[in-house]
Amino acid sequence: MSIKKLVSSLMLALVLVNVIPATGFAATLNEIESQQTIKEKEMAEIDSEINKALTKVNEKNSELEGLTTQIDILKETVQATGETVNEQEEVVEERLDQAKERILSMQTTEINQNVVVSLFESESVTDLFNRAYVLVTLQSAGNDQLELAEDEQEELAALKIELEDNLTLLESQTNEAKEQKVELDTQVASLQETMDNNQEILNELDKQRTTEETRIAEEEAKEAAEAKAKEEKLEAEAAEKEEKVTAAAIETKIEKETATVTKTAKASSNNQAESKKQEATVETKTTETTKAAESTKTASKGKSIVVSATGYSTKQANLSTHTATGINLESNPMVIAVDPRVIPLGSIVEIPGYGTFIAGDTGGAIKGNKIDIHFSTVQQANNFGRKTITVNILN
Repeated sequence: MSIKKLVSSLMLALVLVNVIPATGFAATLNEIESQQTIKEKEMAEIDSEINKALTKVNEKNSELEGLTTQIDILKETVQATGETVNEQEEVVEERLDQAKERILSMQTTEINQNVVVSLFESESVTDLFNRAYVLVTLQSAGNDQLELAEDEQEELAALKIELEDNLTLLESQTNEAKEQKVELDTQVASLQETMDNNQEILNELDKQRTTEETRIAEEEAKEAAEAKAKEEKLEAEAAEKEEKVTAAAIETKIEKETATVTKTAKASSNNQAESKKQEATVETKTTETTKAAESTKTASKGKSIVVSATGYSTKQANLSTHTATGINLESNPMVIAVDPRVIPLGSIVEIPGYGTFIAGDTGGAIKGNKIDIHFSTVQQANNFGRKTITVNILN
């Protein structure tokens, strides 16, 4: 009974020893996990800022495209107006020349005499006024045509000046928009650099966490093995002691029985006892059968936008081989995950340097100007990392 109590006490002590060091390990692991949580939160906030900045970049690109189109149209209008002004100037010059020739002709011919004669030949005062009115009207018509041409020339010249002022304003707005875009690009680059630095820190924390978990597992396995060895040793020692006690008791009993038999043999020589021994052979046959199973895996032109791109692979743990739209990534790997509000599902998207993909998947973290590019291997996805790129939506 005392041996059993001793074994129980030793086992309890081993359990307590096994539990106490785990607290120190857990504290270190909790520290790493806490740092990971903080970094992941920071990266989520930066990712949100990058997404907002990319939205502004795309809006600024659209604004620049609109201003460029307006400038091109206005330049054509200014050019056409200038040509019209030149043509009108020629008309004015031509009419001035005609007026000069008419005056010169009147001075060098008998037209004036004929006019006076025509007036004196009037049959009445009414006829005189009528003839004078006709002469004045003819002269006035020539003057009116000249004044009209001059007015048109002045209006066209004023219109040209107004168009040139508008063109200058649009060019100023374009330069301002370009400066704003440069600032946004710088902001995105800075945020991306911060994101990359945090990703490196997070990767290092992942390595530390893996190392710590491995160390803890090895320590626990080592302690468990030592505890088991001690327990087996104690059990063996207890069994050995129990065997010795039992053997001593049997030996004492045999000695007593032998003494009794000796006395009985001397008293009666006619009684003899025979003992027989039996031997038994036990044969045990064991047959084990193992089977192995193998498993195989079956295995331009368009709208351009700036996005934050990451990579993933269906080979990663716990990832499905089929997308949200039902595409088999093993047979059709050229797929990207998108936010359907930005890039509609089913769109064909060209990624410079990587080829043409179909927008056939979504993701909880894919919001706004973000895409997730599928790669055939996890290594390719890790090598890609996170980048700010311009993609082309072909349809």
